[in-house]
Amino acid sequence: MKEYNQFLGVFLRKYILYFLILWGAIARAEQAPVLSEADLDSDEETLEQSLIRGNIAISNWFDGIAENIDLYLAGKRMTKRKNTTSVRIENRTSSSEGKAVTNDIGLNINLRLPNVEEYWQLKFTTYDEMSEKRGGVQRAVVRPVPRERNYGATIGVFRKLGNIRTAFQPRVELQDPLRVSHSLSFASVADMKKYQITPKLELYAVAEKGTGIFWSLNFDFELNPKQTLTFINDADYVDRQHMESVTNGASLSESLTDKASLAYSLLFFSNNRPSYHLEGYSIVIGWSELIYKNILDYQLTPHLDFNKTDSFRGRAGVSLNVNLNF
Repeated sequence: MKEYNQFLGVFLRKYILYFLILWGAIARAEQAPVLSEADLDSDEETLEQSLIRGNIAISNWFDGIAENIDLYLAGKRMTKRKNTTSVRIENRTSSSEGKAVTNDIGLNINLRLPNVEEYWQLKFTTYDEMSEKRGGVQRAVVRPVPRERNYGATIGVFRKLGNIRTAFQPRVELQDPLRVSHSLSFASVADMKKYQITPKLELYAVAEKGTGIFWSLNFDFELNPKQTLTFINDADYVDRQHMESVTNGASLSESLTDKASLAYSLLFFSNNRPSYHLEGYSIVIGWSELIYKNILDYQLTPHLDFNKTDSFRGRAGVSLNVNLNF
């Protein structure tokens, strides 16, 4: 525990000043006044207004580039549908007992071309977004290792077959030589009045891992308008490694305000190598807050992990995600 306290001290000293400056400059959304066009155009512009104006200007710049590409490829304007191109910068800092503090910065560019597309979209990312989602709750909440750098572009083709949403998303990894991966997924929502079932099946092929299957079957029970209990079940099977990783657990999420929520989770992780066994379990508390809609949000996630490699001794950790949107 002493070793963890040292790492946590490094974590706090390194980033406490950054967030004091950030949150000192940007007031909480619920305390901040609604800014009108007259406010933004006033001569005495505050730092808060300046930051908002800067974000709007950058967003408009990205939208302008996307629209020019769209019109160039289409040849003419064929729809009045708004261009919803978005850019997201994700910063994740993690600290775990006995391990060094890690920091990852990710870039996600979702390019939309309404005059060219109907059901497809183009994304540029500095990491494999589909692989990360396929890792399930464990990778999304309690990522054991830093995010792998993997620059590439994904083209998404989407169709709805009845109540089933289908998506085909090939990805080109910008490496030498170029590598291509594929993902074909089927997802749906079954509304059973008192609860919902959300099944998903994904067939994929990745150059370095081979083919695989990911499936999930979650059950959502709305206890009241502010609380939801979710039973989590997902599994990922990789053919080349003959490895199946399974996550089971439960999560209670609570909406505290329109912009803040809290979730308590108990997760169990298993795999079949060399035989099916419990690999570990985690107790997770997740705090999420939206500072400015479509601009800034963050998630703070303390967790306590009990892994087989540590003889199921508790190892404390914490992660902080800060996301900037344009």
